[in-house]
Amino acid sequence: MDESFNKAEWDFFVVALKEEARTVLLEVGSDADPHTLVAGILEDLQALAPREPDREERSEEEIWTQVRERLLKAAYATRPHCIRCGTCCTKGSPTLVEEDIALFKRDVLKPADVITIRRGELAYNNLTEEIAPVEHEMIKIREDPGTRTCVFYTEQDKSCSIYDTRPGQCRRQECWSPQPPAEADEPLTREPLLSITGDLWNIICRHEERCSYANFDRALTRLAATKGQTVEEVLDILGFDQHVRDFLGRQFRLYPETLAFFLGKPLAESLAVHGLKLEANPDGTYFLTMDDPTGGEG
Repeated sequence: MDESFNKAEWDFFVVALKEEARTVLLEVGSDADPHTLVAGILEDLQALAPREPDREERSEEEIWTQVRERLLKAAYATRPHCIRCGTCCTKGSPTLVEEDIALFKRDVLKPADVITIRRGELAYNNLTEEIAPVEHEMIKIREDPGTRTCVFYTEQDKSCSIYDTRPGQCRRQECWSPQPPAEADEPLTREPLLSITGDLWNIICRHEERCSYANFDRALTRLAATKGQTVEEVLDILGFDQHVRDFLGRQFRLYPETLAFFLGKPLAESLAVHGLKLEANPDGTYFLTMDDPTGGEG
């Protein structure tokens, strides 16, 4: 053994390793023996073990983060198949890719099942686990309200109602593999699905031009810079966004729950990020107020 190890600390480290291995195996749904798991990667773990205090630059938290990552990699390798545990399904719904057009043609997916994330919109990335503006339009399966759980996943019996015809991203996801998932096709957008709809698609394109997140963000920036003097510009964009939604619902008889696919989510829902809230006057016009997240009087 390397002389930089303290024998007593190493013995304690091995005991702790086996307990951590037991936890990790339970987490990934493997019935492998924790002692066998540790023994199989002992050389790697020894390289990560704490050194004598005067030779150790890592914190205890950093050491165990490295150890846990190595244990996870080994644990997943003990069950190279999907056990339908639901972990992937509760960490964010899948983003559709071009091959998933077939799911719409077969009625596996319908407009009410999906939402459009428009370019520039803040969205959660389930791979990086960060919220950031998206660089390009994408379509995602809906999630249960207030969660990141896919609407097709049922917690009670840990099942997916479209498992046999699930989207491409789901089929490529291999949580047990230490390797990143294989690259998929380009993300699916609305155009391949809706460009054949004629007037409907033309209205959607007009909405995108006038109510893009780029235009909306610029209007909000000017609103702040002018200390509220350009509020009509913001209200004009918000009003047009709502007008198109109402018009599509009436003219094309679209159900309200499908509009998040055809037009993305209402712009008014993005105001809270900027500390604003849209309020209605009795005459049906709108005005902006400061949003108070505590619920107090502003």
